[in-house]
Amino acid sequence: MPDADDIVIGLFPLRLVLLPGEILPLHVFEERYKRLVGECRRDEEVFGLLLSDKDAVAECGCTAAVYEVIEEFEDGRLNILVEGRDRFRLEALIQPDDPEADYLRGRVSLLSDDDEGGGSDEAIVEAAALFERVVSLMGAESPRVPEGDAPLSFRLAAAIDFGLPLKQRVLEAGSEAERLELLITVMRALVPGLELRKEREEAIRGNGKGN
Repeated sequence: MPDADDIVIGLFPLRLVLLPGEILPLHVFEERYKRLVGECRRDEEVFGLLLSDKDAVAECGCTAAVYEVIEEFEDGRLNILVEGRDRFRLEALIQPDDPEADYLRGRVSLLSDDDEGGGSDEAIVEAAALFERVVSLMGAESPRVPEGDAPLSFRLAAAIDFGLPLKQRVLEAGSEAERLELLITVMRALVPGLELRKEREEAIRGNGKGN
């Protein structure tokens, strides 16, 4: 998607990272965010989800659309699923007059990849193979690469909990090649430790002892 300027959207700062194509559950209970989600549902609009750390918010986030309402309580609280849409850069924060009743807004620019064609075939094959190896070592019976329309890097990073800092780096990376390289490096480093853990677990099951 081409860059866009002067787009103003409601913001939902949270201690999580949403990636394009990813579906995440949210529990909405504060009045200002019940209002934000309600307006987005009514107008079929998106809001911006940003990683929040204490009083600071990340400069790069992802727009979110309400994918499904799981449960709606009498007091207005909601359990919903949101779907990640587009990456954006926060250009300016717009503070509400009443922070308790209204939500933050942001002037944002939508981000596009530097490499519209995606990563190399070699990187795609290696990332997919490493992913299947990692999830197999973690105990998955039928490891397979997640399907979807989002770039492969986002699908892989959404399927394994690599931690928020790495997930944010994946979100901020400017190309599919960069994201795949980052994930390949991390997964290569994970495999030896996971293999050792699996060997120890199999040894324990084999002899009934913990040494």
